[in-house]
Amino acid sequence: MKFFKRHEASPSIRAYWWREVPNFGDALAPLLLERFAGLKVVWDTISHSSIASIGSILEHIPPLWDGYILGSGKLFEFSRLHLHTKTATILAIRGPLSARGIPGSFALGDPGLLADELVGPQEKQWDLGIVPHWQDDTLVPKFTSLIQAPHTVKVIRPNDDPLTILRQIGACRRIVTSSLHGMIVADAFGGIPRRVEICPRMMKDGGDFKFRDYSASIRTPFVVGEMTEASRFRVEDVQFALFDAYRSFGAVFEKQ
Repeated sequence: MKFFKRHEASPSIRAYWWREVPNFGDALAPLLLERFAGLKVVWDTISHSSIASIGSILEHIPPLWDGYILGSGKLFEFSRLHLHTKTATILAIRGPLSARGIPGSFALGDPGLLADELVGPQEKQWDLGIVPHWQDDTLVPKFTSLIQAPHTVKVIRPNDDPLTILRQIGACRRIVTSSLHGMIVADAFGGIPRRVEICPRMMKDGGDFKFRDYSASIRTPFVVGEMTEASRFRVEDVQFALFDAYRSFGAVFEKQ
C-alpha cells in the first residue's frame, strides 16, 4: 500500500515522544510526522509541545494541555489521565482499551502501522528476526539457541537506527519479539507472522496491556508464545484511518 507523500515540509513544530532510552518505536514519531503530515518536528517537553505521538505517554499529558494527540496510548490499563478533551485535540489513540472513557470521534491504531512506507518493500534475507524489548536480555539467547542451520536468524537491536531496524524487520520471514513495535512493524509489512513473548521486566510497566490495546485496534486476539499473523484487511483499515489523521494534522499547520 502506498500513500500520498507531501512534496514540501513546513517549518519545525515542537513535538513530544518518549526518548529517555533509545528505542526505535518511539523514534518513529518524528519520521512519520514528516512523511505523512509534511511537518518537520523538534523534540520538546510535553508542556511546550504542540503534539504528542506514539508510545505509552498519555499519562504524561498535564491538565489543560492544548495540543494534539496522534496514536499514543496508556502505559497502565487503569491509570487516571489528566487529559482534557475540551483543550486537547485527539486525532488517534493507540487502541480501544486506552480510549475507554475518552469522549469523541478519533482513529484507533498505532502509527507504527505506517512504518513500512518509510523504507518500502524489502527482499527477504532471514528466516527469523528476533526483536527484543529494550529491557529484555533473555529473548535473544533463548531463540538463537533454538534455531539451527540451515535456518537463518537476525538479531535486531531496538536501539539501532530506526530505518535500519525497519528494513531488517521487513527482510525477515518471521518475527519473534517482546517489543510492541516489533509486533506492529511486522504487521505493517503485509502481515509477517510474529510471535510475542512478554519480558518479565516489563511487568512493572504495564505488562501486556499495550499489546492487548493494539491488538484490539486491529480486532485480533492477542496470544503469547504462538506464531500468529494479523489480518491484512483489518490492518489496512487502520492504516487508512491513521493516514487521514496525519493528513488532518498537517492541514492545520498549512493554514498557519
